Amino acid sequence: MEYTDFIIKLKLSFFEASKSMFAYIHGLNSDGERSRKNLTECLGQKVFNLTWECDRPFDENIAYLIAQCENIEEENPVDISLFESPVWERFVMIGSSMGGYYAAVLSAIKDYPCALFNSVVYPKRTLQKFKGTNTNFATGIKYEMTQEIIDSYNFCGNLKKPLIDRAIVLGRNDEVLDYKEAEAFFREAAEILITDCNHQIKDYSPFKKLIADLQYRAVFFNDD
Repeated sequence: MEYTDFIIKLKLSFFEASKSMFAYIHGLNSDGERSRKNLTECLGQKVFNLTWECDRPFDENIAYLIAQCENIEEENPVDISLFESPVWERFVMIGSSMGGYYAAVLSAIKDYPCALFNSVVYPKRTLQKFKGTNTNFATGIKYEMTQEIIDSYNFCGNLKKPLIDRAIVLGRNDEVLDYKEAEAFFREAAEILITDCNHQIKDYSPFKKLIADLQYRAVFFNDD
């Protein structure tokens, strides 16, 4: 037997790819439903829609997002423990714009892999542009983006925490954010893909493989 064949066989006998659940986090003034449907069709499996409120402080939104993840995990239990089965469940976070920032935060807190699309990396600076009265385009509800809400965006963790799988998709034609900021911020901490997309991603199908590959990780299990 060739040495390389032996190594491959050895790896396959102790490691197997894990499978994940996908969750999408919407951007500012959205509800995420259109993107969730698009991603579900694109990936061929259910994508959970995680929501947050634009008129709530950062800490409240993070706590609410974590609670949603925990509820989904409780409602979708794994029957066999990780060490008895090659397959186990975890989340892949997908986020766009401000949702990308929240996805990056959740990934840093919970060690989830993430796919970020035209992600905000400096929320205080970005939200300053929206200070005052805003309208959620999905719900039609008006709200106030106050300075207090903007100042609440103080994440003490490391968005570039090592050993987390990250894929970042950025558009050169982004009319809302300067893609170079996110590119510089996540350099050497993520797989970065620069595209000709605008800020809003209307079709995720070109990024199917990039997203889907995040759900697999080599996991040790008992082969006896």
